[in-house]
Amino acid sequence: TKEEAEVKAQEVLEASRKPNAVFAQLARDNSDGPSAPMGGDLGYFQEGVMTPKFNDFAFGNPVGYIGLVETEFGYHIVRVDDKQDIVQLADLTRTIEPSEETINTLFTEATKFEMAATTEEKPFEDAAREGKYVIRPVNKIKAMDENLPGLSSQRSIVQWAFNEETEVGDIRRFNINTGYAVVQLTAKYNEGLMAVEDASATALPEIRKEKKAQQIMTENAGKSLEELATANNTIISNASALTVKTPTIPGAGREPAVVGTAFAMNEGDTSQLIKGETGIFLIELTKKEAAPALENYATYAGNLQSSNALRVNNAVYTALKNKAEIEDNRSVFY
Repeated sequence: TKEEAEVKAQEVLEASRKPNAVFAQLARDNSDGPSAPMGGDLGYFQEGVMTPKFNDFAFGNPVGYIGLVETEFGYHIVRVDDKQDIVQLADLTRTIEPSEETINTLFTEATKFEMAATTEEKPFEDAAREGKYVIRPVNKIKAMDENLPGLSSQRSIVQWAFNEETEVGDIRRFNINTGYAVVQLTAKYNEGLMAVEDASATALPEIRKEKKAQQIMTENAGKSLEELATANNTIISNASALTVKTPTIPGAGREPAVVGTAFAMNEGDTSQLIKGETGIFLIELTKKEAAPALENYATYAGNLQSSNALRVNNAVYTALKNKAEIEDNRSVFY
């Protein structure tokens, strides 16, 4: 009955107020609510969520207070464990757009700089630095390029640069998403062989590398591993678990010629000096293990056939393309 329930609730309330009482254990032993397994813990809840009498008790009493509350669901022994203020967060999103005055100012400044860079004798870069503008060099773009470093998609600039009427040194202002770009065409490269001064930047390092390799091989011809290491102030290193599929040497990187030579040698043999990608190598083969034989190589044969067929098809297409005389005018229309 209700009276019996109230008596029982009063007994539990008195027990919960004793100095040595364990509230969570009393809740587990006496509660028939869903929070019993958690020791009666309801966690945090906002004002207005619970039934009115329960809500008023919880928010109207200080932390640590224990009392009895009667609601339409029965009797509740409530202890206020903690209170925290509610923090309300709002996420406001607003698009920042330049005013007409700002747009006009940017246009005026860009136009003034364009005119100054075109008419004055000072170099374009010097004029840009004086105006504290950002200089973004873009090297060797192609006629079908679209994205420019730092400017994203700017197809109109590329088309202007490749226009037959645009000459080296010409300057023009372009509208871009973030404002304006004043562009100068600094060079043009014709089809065919590079000019010597242009090719030297990439050719000279390769030539020096080749000459240095020849010199080292000449000076160290006929030397043993130990003699070579002593003469060149280096150490003899061991490399293990090398494979033809992944011709990488620890500490040296990818060296297909060196690894390929090793697999063509017999155990105990010493190679001649080998010109690799990163230096000159002399190797002594200490051990070579053959790959375990398989009962069926059909899978590998199929993979090789597929890859070779694709390579041959691409090679045929490339050969036909190189042989044909093709005039690509897509950049004029796109």
